[in-house]
Amino acid sequence: MNVSTREEVLKIEEIKAIKLFLILFYSVFIGYDSFYYFIYPFFTHNQVGLPKDGLGHLIYIPIGMLLPIALTMIKRGNPFFIKYLFFYSFIVIDFVNNILIYWDNDEVFSSGNLVEVLFLLFAPIFVNKKFYWVVSITLTLKYVAYGFLFNSMDVILPIVLILFFAMFGYILLSRFISYIHGMTSAYEQTKQQEKLAAVGQIATSIAHEIKNPLSALKGFTQLQYEKDKSKENFYPIMLNEIDRINLIVSDLLVLGKPNALTKTHVSLQDVINYVVSIIEPQATRQLIQVRTEIMESLSSVYCDENQFKQVLLNLLKNSVESMPDGGTIFISARLEDSHHVISVEDEGEGIPEEQLAKLGEPFYTTKPNGTGLGLMVTKKIIEEHDGKLEIDSFPNKGTKIDIILPKE
Repeated sequence: MNVSTREEVLKIEEIKAIKLFLILFYSVFIGYDSFYYFIYPFFTHNQVGLPKDGLGHLIYIPIGMLLPIALTMIKRGNPFFIKYLFFYSFIVIDFVNNILIYWDNDEVFSSGNLVEVLFLLFAPIFVNKKFYWVVSITLTLKYVAYGFLFNSMDVILPIVLILFFAMFGYILLSRFISYIHGMTSAYEQTKQQEKLAAVGQIATSIAHEIKNPLSALKGFTQLQYEKDKSKENFYPIMLNEIDRINLIVSDLLVLGKPNALTKTHVSLQDVINYVVSIIEPQATRQLIQVRTEIMESLSSVYCDENQFKQVLLNLLKNSVESMPDGGTIFISARLEDSHHVISVEDEGEGIPEEQLAKLGEPFYTTKPNGTGLGLMVTKKIIEEHDGKLEIDSFPNKGTKIDIILPKE
């Protein structure tokens, strides 16, 4: 989901939550006062009507004025501040009202409004931890302030109730956030799978179309190279470029073909030696040393040998290309719990943190002339082996990639 789409979805959901909140706020505020000042006194034979002290009926003027302000903000597409506007306005109005009622008189403090419970229980609906903490802490501090100002211990019960409802609200908020994260993850995974499926279908078609003429082109080029004995020709360069194209085509075929693993117990030492022998000529030209360290108890790994070779070759190739001025590549293998861990660590340029999450996405690459297919193919092969890749990288310090495979 791109940024603009995500912002639009958040705005739409916020507006829905705000509309429901406005209905509940005015229903609870008016309903509570109606019951407390009219219905309850009528049945208990007390004085019916709004109180004369404090703000009295004037309290409804600023509360009522908030509604057209909120509707205007919704219309202008700015709904995110409305919840704070209502909460802080209510706190200020209620605080002023209680100061006018209880300040400098002997009347026992007894105040509260069901709207406060609404704020505590409705805060999780906005799925906003900041707003939740603002509501919980502010309401608690308000009653603590009442206790000091009016020298009253009667604020203990409201504070306990606020903490109880705040705890309940936090549980709801945690569940909502967990649910949304789960839905978002499932959505992103589905989109990624759809993207990979589309890439795989296109890749297979393109690769099959290119493969045959590419083989013929390489054959004719080699034939001409053998005939042309002059030293100043470009056939070696042409053959190298044809091999590079062939490697890209092979990656495309891996993306498109279904799972067809042939797992056997493979000597890890032999596989690593084989891959190092392929990459060593290029590494030597760039003054790069390749060191290996394999735990003695880890003599073999259960995998598809050809595909596992391709994984190591892709990773070593990336490491070599990241060190144009030389360095060391360290390959290690060990057992951790119930997994094999094969690490490839280099001293290359490293990868910025913001780019790490995108590695392995279709056609995403950090190289100027890269295709993004190598690491994508590598991840696909490892996932088909029920394993995973873990990448740690620091700019100008190097990159470490762990291949984690389950034991047989």
